[in-house]
Amino acid sequence: MVVNKQLYFAYGSNLCKKQMADRCPESKYLISGVLANYSWLINTRGYASINPSKGDFVLGEIFSLSGQDIDFLDIYENVAEGMYCKETLSIQTKDGALDCLVYIASDQEKGEPQTEYITRINAGIKSASLPDDYVRKCIRPYVPENT
Repeated sequence: MVVNKQLYFAYGSNLCKKQMADRCPESKYLISGVLANYSWLINTRGYASINPSKGDFVLGEIFSLSGQDIDFLDIYENVAEGMYCKETLSIQTKDGALDCLVYIASDQEKGEPQTEYITRINAGIKSASLPDDYVRKCIRPYVPENT
């Protein structure tokens, strides 16, 4: 790993590698990962989050980020406004566990996705090549396919 880089686990619209390249110009995609004992949801604000859930898991993508990339993500994720907080969680990969930065929404109540967000989540699902059974079980209850 490059010095001064932070690993980041994306599970929502940031699964889309193009969106990550636009938002975080110095980011580099590394590997897919699994966050154990969490589940995926859309909150009442209409955006993705995760919450602790024994026996469940969340699939995502791991990127390396520069300090500037993290500053940009903090803005996109509205960290200063308290919409998301940052945690370091252990993500399992085919090469072993990695400690990654993860953004978790402060609002953990289940809700409906923002209309514009549906397209971005579906782009992320496609970009990450998430397995159909995972998408059907974990994401489709919240986010319909593009129409």
